[in-house]
Amino acid sequence: MAVSVKNRPIAATATQHHQPTSFYVGAAVRYTLLVLLSLLAFAPFILSFLGTFKPNAELTAYPPTLLPQAWVDNGWSGFVSSLDNWKRVWNFTLPSIQLAPPLSSIIGNRVLPLWLLNSAWLAVLNVLLRLFFCSLAAYAFARLRFPGQNFIFAVVIASQAFPTEVTLIPGYVFYARIHWINTYWPLIVPDIAIAFGIFMLTQFFKSIPRELEEAALIDGASRFRTYWSIALPLARPALLTLAIIQFQGVWNDFIKPLLFLQQPKLMTLTVGMNFFKGVYASDFSAILVGAMFNAIPMLIIFFIFSKYYMEGSSYSGLAGQ
Repeated sequence: MAVSVKNRPIAATATQHHQPTSFYVGAAVRYTLLVLLSLLAFAPFILSFLGTFKPNAELTAYPPTLLPQAWVDNGWSGFVSSLDNWKRVWNFTLPSIQLAPPLSSIIGNRVLPLWLLNSAWLAVLNVLLRLFFCSLAAYAFARLRFPGQNFIFAVVIASQAFPTEVTLIPGYVFYARIHWINTYWPLIVPDIAIAFGIFMLTQFFKSIPRELEEAALIDGASRFRTYWSIALPLARPALLTLAIIQFQGVWNDFIKPLLFLQQPKLMTLTVGMNFFKGVYASDFSAILVGAMFNAIPMLIIFFIFSKYYMEGSSYSGLAGQ
């Protein structure tokens, strides 16, 4: 039996396809613009970071320099010596603060670790409470039906129009009368449920198919069990988004801790940095180091959870959908 062999065209591979030159030129231009815009956006942070390695005289000198002079003159040894600003701020102490054990055995009498610890546990506690109570209220608005529901929801949304500064003085008078000044209660209790979190999670819960919850109710699950076991796991992207936003807000809050916390051992990092400001002079290098200590945790959290943040933004309507 004769077998005929015919020449068949070889399938073109991906390497045989070449993009036109204009494609590569356009890509190079786009990436160059993105790099330049990124550098422009990060320029203040980069300059602040480099400023932490400069003495005060060099920070206020004109014309300003980009790199610390110690790095330029002495290289690696200059870099090591420029770390003194970081060591000085980390080891900063106040005579009025004497920590009790076991905390004193861990951080000694250094106040910067204490302020970091105060900021951290206060932010974590606020985030957990807000996630729970905001999700409870949001689930009620999204799934339950009760008299005046739309009116109450409208009042909650309208409350976002009032600036925080409007309630500071009445709030201070009220908390002073119930002896909450120099405690953490004014920083926790009033913001257990916030309007933004309720609105955001309400929109997300409305997008969850009702059939999932109806199936759970038919199987005998209570309304709270349905909320806890069905709605909350599905709302994880929105919850993580809200957690990042609220953690950033509490961590960077300055006005309320400044107003309600007057004892140095109770202060958060944002308020404690005021001890580096004097009446006639300020320690700018120490302030910049404190700002870096304040910014680093937020940067780490954002880069770890950025994927969930973007996903939650698109689901919850924050992206304009």
